Amino acid sequence: MKMFNKIQKKILILSLFISISIVFQGCAFIRPKSPEISEIIADIQKVTDLSAMKKGNKTNLKKIYSINTKGLDDFVLYAPKSNMEANQILILKVKSEDDMDGLLENLDNTIENQSNSFKEYSPNQYEFLENRTLKIKGNCLILIVSKDEDEITKVVNDSFK
Repeated sequence: MKMFNKIQKKILILSLFISISIVFQGCAFIRPKSPEISEIIADIQKVTDLSAMKKGNKTNLKKIYSINTKGLDDFVLYAPKSNMEANQILILKVKSEDDMDGLLENLDNTIENQSNSFKEYSPNQYEFLENRTLKIKGNCLILIVSKDEDEITKVVNDSFK
């Protein structure tokens, strides 16, 4: 009888160890959804009108933010049509998350410079810049400066669920 209890205990401990190992191994495979940028923009267009902005290219990305596309998998930029506006949407999908800190600092500095420019002559545009969303989601860096910032941010967050 004692022998049976020892074997039962060992089997129970082994079963628990295997179960816990499987659970932790499964957690390693759980990653946040990484949607395509085109999907995110399509969802954004459902909640706001992007016609007040112009779609940017590599040259605009370099000129406005001093960002080279070499370290990016993909990006989308919607920039203001005039210098008198601050609204912009930028989503960068990076190849390596190691580049994220440098890009984040670069964008933060660019927005700070824009804020200083708008502070005196356009308080409402300055307010958009101050209430911006600048964050990292998975391997994407997201910048949203818009009067519809709350709605756009919600859509972007939902895209990663």
